[in-house]
Amino acid sequence: MRVANDPEGIAFVYGDGEAETKKSCRRFYSEVLALASYLHDRYQHAKIALIGENRYEWIVCFFATIISDNIIVPLDKDLPPTELNELVDRCGCDLLIHSQIYADVASELCENRSLASLSMADIANVLSQAGQTEFAHRRDPEDTCAIFFTSGTTGTPKGVMLSERNISHDSYYSAFDLWLEGDSVLTLPLHHTFSLAVGVMGAYICGHAVYISKGIRYFASELEKRHPASLCVVPLYLETLYKRIWRQAKIDGLEGKLKWALRLSRALRKIGIDVRRRLFKTVLDKLGGKLVDIICGGAYLDQSYIDFFDDIGINIYNGYGITECSPIVSVNRAEKRVAHSVGKPVSCLEVITDNGEICVRGDAVMLGYYDDARATHDALVDGWFHTGDLGYIDDGYIFITGRKKNLIILSNGKNVSAEELEERLTRIAAVSEAVVRNENDRIVAEIYSKEGKTADAEVEALNRTLPPYKRIAEIRYRDAEFPKTTTQKIKR
Repeated sequence: MRVANDPEGIAFVYGDGEAETKKSCRRFYSEVLALASYLHDRYQHAKIALIGENRYEWIVCFFATIISDNIIVPLDKDLPPTELNELVDRCGCDLLIHSQIYADVASELCENRSLASLSMADIANVLSQAGQTEFAHRRDPEDTCAIFFTSGTTGTPKGVMLSERNISHDSYYSAFDLWLEGDSVLTLPLHHTFSLAVGVMGAYICGHAVYISKGIRYFASELEKRHPASLCVVPLYLETLYKRIWRQAKIDGLEGKLKWALRLSRALRKIGIDVRRRLFKTVLDKLGGKLVDIICGGAYLDQSYIDFFDDIGINIYNGYGITECSPIVSVNRAEKRVAHSVGKPVSCLEVITDNGEICVRGDAVMLGYYDDARATHDALVDGWFHTGDLGYIDDGYIFITGRKKNLIILSNGKNVSAEELEERLTRIAAVSEAVVRNENDRIVAEIYSKEGKTADAEVEALNRTLPPYKRIAEIRYRDAEFPKTTTQKIKR
């Protein structure tokens, strides 16, 4: 639709200075068709693995593979070779497409197995034929078109099978439920469904240009240079921006002035006067000057960050998603954002709770787990996907309280959310990371402090605010950060 209505509109931008490249909607579409034709001539119904950093060619390869009637298998570029080998073997991939940076990884993956490889650098010759290709093949939208692997925080990653219908409906309806204005900077890894559904497809549907970031190290400078109006991020990015704003204010001797401005802004807004864009212009200019909306998902986000950015004039739309739902399940809306909530369900989905567990049904729910009938049977019950997340629904808005597998059930029958206590613990200044467990009917907290500080007194004070059955009985300090997945989730 966008190609027909706005063929010369800019879809993607990458590079800097003389090396900057802009791809129009027409050009993007023609290059996808050219590569799809090339792949379809050589592979049908094959599994094609894709590995590389965020780049335009990665996006073209993703869509070209799908419409060429093959199955795309995006690989996490940050996984160790042993895990990548396992995933490739599990899927039985026929082809590996890789960027030049990951040529050595590709060579190792192809060694001693019948796996062909194709460099994105060589794809340039295929794309140069764009505009001369007619490709009219159409696949069944109900068939598997992609296999995304979960992050595996507590076990072996599962291969989530998604159809074209799953992906397109979730992206389309989530975009129309929360229509964003203005161009964006794409920085989240493309092998995650959240980045694809919102950062790429959502922006494309809304008619915006997407600048493909060179990486998180450049994120702050790219915001200032590219002037995005919207972003798609995980909480880590917001936390980083928040700390950067306060650190700069302290360096400039303006920490007190910033606190005063926040109090003034809140007071004025209570009487209907909104001067945030002028009052915090210096801060907002460091973020590009045009930033208004940020969709945040992927992990728990403390309400204090949402409140702060709202105070300076940036709307944070907290949402909830899971790979098995393509991935967006819910998001707050422009007309109403509810504190501590992850929003209302996307229009193509229904959400209920079953004994406190969030369950989802609708067009975006996966087909099943690849080569794992038992896990599929356990997760999909009577058409409802059981997410494993605990929560409740109030006036149509979803509230997440934790993971079912992390729920602590004490011998007295009391239930304790590990995530609730971990969130309370990480509010303590000395606590950088925390994991709470049940050991012999006692709640034990393992804590890591970047500064090597202890928090015994603060935890004791926290305990006094908690009912007896929730109190932390023992603290254990660790010298190093907890092991994490590549999405920075703690491996429990």
